[in-house]
Amino acid sequence: MRLKMIVLILVLLMGAAASNAQAASYKLEAASALPEGISESLKGILQSEGYKVISDRGSVWCEVWIRKEIANLGKPASPEAKYPALHLGQLLGVMKFNAPGSDYRGQAIKPGLYTLRYCLILQDGNHLGAAPILDFVLLVPATEDTKDPDAVMTTEEIVALSRKASGTNHPAVINLAPPPAAASKATLVKDDLDHWVLTVKSQSKPAADLPIGIIVVGHAEG
Repeated sequence: MRLKMIVLILVLLMGAAASNAQAASYKLEAASALPEGISESLKGILQSEGYKVISDRGSVWCEVWIRKEIANLGKPASPEAKYPALHLGQLLGVMKFNAPGSDYRGQAIKPGLYTLRYCLILQDGNHLGAAPILDFVLLVPATEDTKDPDAVMTTEEIVALSRKASGTNHPAVINLAPPPAAASKATLVKDDLDHWVLTVKSQSKPAADLPIGIIVVGHAEG
């Protein structure tokens, strides 16, 4: 009974933390230096400037660095994918939490550095309507991610890696927003669902602008 009570309290606290994070207001600042401890292989593919998402309380919610170029294999992960230039398992960038954070499901995420691997939500009854679009990225602890940045992976492989970030049976999910029309510069705006969306730009190989919207703050309802 006591153990059940402790678990219930922890769940309530995590839910309250996620709700408080979503209720706050945020702004964007440049992160001029790559995060400490990042591997040499990642340093070579990431844009030199990243982005800090800062709350109205002055704390950094997260930091994000995006790849300079992302290979387009010419085969969308799904006919319903909103980002047809991306394939399953592709690395989009890295995200850092300096303090405890949360993912799109409201799961607690420990402080640390994580890679962002592209995936699609499972198209079954358990996930119907769980997100605005099917496209998202899964967090993987950077120290555990030794895969090639452009590796083609199965959903099961990506999920298994991401469970190391969540510490649960479910992966650590960061949802993508519908593709923005353009991204001449990075922006952070609140959408109609009270999600804070970071819009950034990479380059798709062969050369083409690839604007990406990442829901950096916000979680699924229900």
